[in-house]
Amino acid sequence: MSAYRHGISDVVINSAWRSPAEFALADGAEFDHAARAIRTEADYAPTALTQLSALASRLGLASILCKDESRRFGVGGIKALGAPHGLRVLLEERATAAPFVAVAATDGNHGLALAWAARRQGGRARIFVGRDVGAVRLARIRAQDAEVVVVDGTYDDAVLAAERAEREEGALLVTDTDYVGDRRVCAAIMAGYGLVAEEAWEQGLSSSPPTHVFLQCGVGGVAGGVAASLWRRMSPDVPRVVTVEPTTAACVLESLRAGTPTMVGGGLRTRMAGLACGRMAAPAWTVLSRVAYAAIAIDDAVAADVQTHLVEGRWGDQPLSTWDTGIAGMAGLVAAASDPECRRLLGLDGTSRVLVVNTEGLPNEVELASSISN
Repeated sequence: MSAYRHGISDVVINSAWRSPAEFALADGAEFDHAARAIRTEADYAPTALTQLSALASRLGLASILCKDESRRFGVGGIKALGAPHGLRVLLEERATAAPFVAVAATDGNHGLALAWAARRQGGRARIFVGRDVGAVRLARIRAQDAEVVVVDGTYDDAVLAAERAEREEGALLVTDTDYVGDRRVCAAIMAGYGLVAEEAWEQGLSSSPPTHVFLQCGVGGVAGGVAASLWRRMSPDVPRVVTVEPTTAACVLESLRAGTPTMVGGGLRTRMAGLACGRMAAPAWTVLSRVAYAAIAIDDAVAADVQTHLVEGRWGDQPLSTWDTGIAGMAGLVAAASDPECRRLLGLDGTSRVLVVNTEGLPNEVELASSISN
């Protein structure tokens, strides 16, 4: 495992890490509302909590549990918990049942989830994407009868385009990226992700709570939602939450380093496609600035290699369907646990019980064929 020692480009320990007594979650009621609403869906079912025993042994850890979101609601990932709930909240606030157009920016999965939800609710979706979003992800979104608008820029430019559609056309903006903190829908989406931790707790996590949680970050909503939900359950014996980002788009890491939300520039190019974000969402910062113990940035090569090993079951566990974004938290764990200095900084040892989340599964043959034909 020593091959990964140079796969970690940066580590930041959060100097503002708080004890539970010093930090009350902003709105626990929002998390409860999201969980109740999502569980009422006719096709709702909890996703699996899987032991990665062989990998834990290889890394010298007590245990690794993976919440596998690869087929959540059959649409490929954890984002099916967030965007549909955000759309539900906005529709509840409307005084009319008139047809609607829902818009959002995405690197792939948030837009897919919104397109799926809008179709189920009888509306239409227009999804804005940056120029580097891959063909398979675009085909997935179009398969839900959504319009896809490719912006000549990054994910952050797509965010601005979606906001213009809201202002100029009156579209429903179902955004998971709120730079100011005044959009209820963004907080509602983050609360939807909290159901991952609630399910895991009910599936046995409560009997052996994690000491560490490795969570991938784009704008931070998934990590914020899962971490906040765990924090509620585990206080005062809270886990060390470690955020994981690509080296080229580490806005959470830089924000924790600076002690304030900090934008990173450049092309944001990474194979961890859904994490190509240059700026954090404000609700995510509210949570992660307090509950994240540390942030790490990893190179694409690490994520690619760990993905291959887990998909093919090379380390002895059952093969795991995980794609380019879904692998990031697990790749961060492998890299960190393989580096003696990182182990020391994060407190990883033979007693550590780690929770990771596989946030998306591999595309199927139909989706691959559709991407080629389009």
